[in-house]
Amino acid sequence: MTHEKSTDGLGAMAAAEMAKAFRYYNYVREFYGYLCDSLDLVFEDDCNEFDPAYAPAEKEFPPTDGIDENSTARALALDKMARAIRAYETMQTIVAVFDEKSVENAAKNRGMMQDSHKFALTSIAEWFPMPSIWREFDESAQKWLDKYSGDAQSAVSLMEPLSLESTIHKIFAEQKECLEKFLPQKIEELKKLQTEMDSSYKGKADWSSQLRRGELTILAARSGVGMKTFALNVAENVALDDGKGVVYFDLNNSGAQRSEQLLCQRANVDYCKIDEDTLDKTEMKMLMTAVGEIIHSHLRIEDATDMSLTELARKARLYKQLKSLDVLIIDYLQLLKVQSNTNRDESLKRAAWTLKNLAVELHISILLLYPLGRETSAEQERPQLSDFIEIPGVTQEADAVWILDRAFTRTHREEDREKAELSIVKSGDNSEKNIPLRFTRKKGFALAEA
Repeated sequence: MTHEKSTDGLGAMAAAEMAKAFRYYNYVREFYGYLCDSLDLVFEDDCNEFDPAYAPAEKEFPPTDGIDENSTARALALDKMARAIRAYETMQTIVAVFDEKSVENAAKNRGMMQDSHKFALTSIAEWFPMPSIWREFDESAQKWLDKYSGDAQSAVSLMEPLSLESTIHKIFAEQKECLEKFLPQKIEELKKLQTEMDSSYKGKADWSSQLRRGELTILAARSGVGMKTFALNVAENVALDDGKGVVYFDLNNSGAQRSEQLLCQRANVDYCKIDEDTLDKTEMKMLMTAVGEIIHSHLRIEDATDMSLTELARKARLYKQLKSLDVLIIDYLQLLKVQSNTNRDESLKRAAWTLKNLAVELHISILLLYPLGRETSAEQERPQLSDFIEIPGVTQEADAVWILDRAFTRTHREEDREKAELSIVKSGDNSEKNIPLRFTRKKGFALAEA
C-alpha cells in the first residue's frame, strides 16, 4: 500500500527550475568567460575555469550517482532540484571572483580600445541576454538591465568602441549587484521548495486499491475529525496521482470551498493563507503547479445542494458515458433527498442499497460520507460500529466500512495532535485492519511514517 506513485506536476516543476538554472548558469559562464579572456585577468585559480566552453551546465551538473530513468518520481524530481541549486551556488562563486575595481583597472592596463580586443568586447556585448531572461529579478533591476542590454546591442551594431566599453562597464556593475542580491534569494527559495516537494511525496497512499470497483464504501467519522479533508485526500490520490476519473458531489453547498481546500492540500499550503493574503513566492509557485495539475486531471467537484437520489444517479451515468468516472464521492448521505414513505432509517438504508447497485451497474467505486451521531458514553473512546446510532441498516448494504479517528479530538493532548487512524471494520474479503495516519493542516491525512 505504500508504493510510490508518479506526481507529474512536481516533476515538471523540478525540470523547469533546473532548465532555468542551467540557462542562467551557461549565460554567466559565457559572459564572465569572455570578460576574463578579453582582460587577461589572472586569479589565484586557473583562469581556464572561466572559459566559456569549459563545462556547460548540462555536463557540469550531471544526475547524482544512482539516479537514472528507472528511479522513482520522487528521486528524479529532488535530484533535478538539487542540480539547479548547485548551478546557482556555482554562479555565486564565479560572480564573487570578479571585482568591479579590478575589472576597470585591467581594462585600462590592457587597452581595451585596441582592435585586437574589439572582437572580445563585441562577443561580451552580444551575450547580453534578451529582456526575457531577467524574469527572476525584481522589477527595478529588470528595467535597468533591459536598458543596458539595449544600449549594448546598439553599440555593437554601430561598432562604437567608446560606447561599447562604457556599456560593458555599466552592465557589469549592474549585473554583479543584481546577481549578488538575486542568487542567495533564489538558492533559499529553491531549498525551501525542495523541502516542500519532499514533504509532498511522503505519505502517499494507494486508495485506488482499497476502493474496489462495483462496491459501496462508507466513510464514517465523528464531528471535527476531518472526514471531508480525508475524502479530498482520497480524491487527490485517485485523480491526480493515479490519473483516474473522480467526481465529488458536495450536497452541503460548499463545492467552491472544497475546491480551494483541495488546491491547498495538493500544493502543501496552509488554507488560511489564501484568505489572509499572506502567501510567499514559493507558496504561490506551488499553488500554480497544483492548479495546472487539477485542471488537466479528471477530477470534478460539483455543488449538489438539494440533489435527489434519482438526479445523482442520472449525473453519475452521464459522467460514466463521458469516460471520466471511476470513483464517485458523495458528501454526505444524510443530505441526499430520497423519495420514500418510510421512516428516516429505512430511507437511508434504501439510499445505500440504491448506491450499491449503481456502483455495480457503472462498474465504479462509490465512497459515501456519513457523519456519525454518537452515544455520550462512548465520547471519550475510539469509535466503533456499536457506538453509533442509525448506521446499522446502512452498513448492512455497504460492501466496506471505514471509520476515521483523530485522537486529539478526544484527548486534546498536544502529543496526539497529528495522530490519526483509519479503521477498516468491514471489507469485501471480511478482513479488518487499522491504518495509522498522520494529520497536518496543510496536507490533511497521509500515511504515518514507520
